[in-house]
Amino acid sequence: MKQRQINKIEWKEIALGDGDYFEIIGSGIDKFTGEKEYLSTESIKGAKIEKIECKIKYNDKPSRANMQPLMNSVWFAKMQATLKVYAFTKENEEEINQYILSTGFAGIKLLNKNISPEYVRIYFTTDKFNLEKDKLCTGSTQRGINNSFIIKIKIPLPFSNNQPDLKEQERIVKILENAENLKEKSNKAEELLDEFLKSVFYEMFLEGDFKKDSLKEHTSLISSGSTPLGGSKNYLDRGDILFIRSQNVLMNKFSNYDKLFISKEIHDKMKRTWVKKRDVLLNITGASIGRTAIYLGEDNKANVNQHVCIIRLNKELDSYFVNYYLSSKTTQEYISRINAGGTREALNFKQIGDIKIPLPPLPLQQKFAKIVEQIEMMKENVKKTKQNSEELFNSLMQKAFRGEL
Repeated sequence: MKQRQINKIEWKEIALGDGDYFEIIGSGIDKFTGEKEYLSTESIKGAKIEKIECKIKYNDKPSRANMQPLMNSVWFAKMQATLKVYAFTKENEEEINQYILSTGFAGIKLLNKNISPEYVRIYFTTDKFNLEKDKLCTGSTQRGINNSFIIKIKIPLPFSNNQPDLKEQERIVKILENAENLKEKSNKAEELLDEFLKSVFYEMFLEGDFKKDSLKEHTSLISSGSTPLGGSKNYLDRGDILFIRSQNVLMNKFSNYDKLFISKEIHDKMKRTWVKKRDVLLNITGASIGRTAIYLGEDNKANVNQHVCIIRLNKELDSYFVNYYLSSKTTQEYISRINAGGTREALNFKQIGDIKIPLPPLPLQQKFAKIVEQIEMMKENVKKTKQNSEELFNSLMQKAFRGEL
């Protein structure tokens, strides 16, 4: 065990296989009557339950539904590059008899009353723990960690008087939970701003009695892109000409993540797919069908691939208005209906052009556009706050488990 003395607290690294402190929970569940709720690894997002996989009966359950929650146990997903953690404590004691977990989780029972489950839970979310876990994962198709390697992973614990110092753990947990709450509030703020824009759009346009017309009557271009001549080998990591793919078109948002570029020579040969500022982009194939965003870059400095459609509007329609109408529940349901039963989800130009769109006065559309721009500025400020809160949280996490808080 590694040890170091910091302010009367002695820090030790204890292996999860040390039977004086931890026990790896084996598979197998107690017989039960009625139904219980099954948590697969997909049920957990981060450190929270997002959904119930299904309800199960003891004699009729998936084979993977075979892990028993226990008091003071902490669980993490075994799969490589997967951060999913959950704890069962006095705070959620009623859940112990409510759930059955998947064998995709590893469960650690805390045997020493002076070890805080919340402290262990937070440690299981750190980069240090997850990098170590990932290095120990095995398998060919789906890599994961098994019990013979889990027992080797060590967790830093503060000790005093030769026992884990529970008060010091609780002090660290409180600091980290406050930082975690700040980070979550930043994440929530961006979601609330998105919801606000949707409600403003609904009140301004979807409750009004405006004349409707086909989208094709108010566009100068509806065209999809293509693959660069020579295929993906001509993609560049840097360059002046952006090559827009479906993963860059999120819902009401253009993403600069995972950008690719093409040469000016290839760009010049693909004039039909040149994008202009304020063109509306619509994903027309696959799982991302229906996602829409506005291109706000320079004219003729980007191309789109074959999975993205360019919608170039005439002067009587504003890009922000059309973008939000295409992302509205009404239009998204229309897209789902016309693709129902097909072997492959795809929109053609006729279907896009036939979309019926309201025609509110242009000044009203432009008023909404200004609101969007103001909200986007607010979201940029939220992103800065979010980044700062994440940096604070990560810094505190690193210091906490080095005994420096």
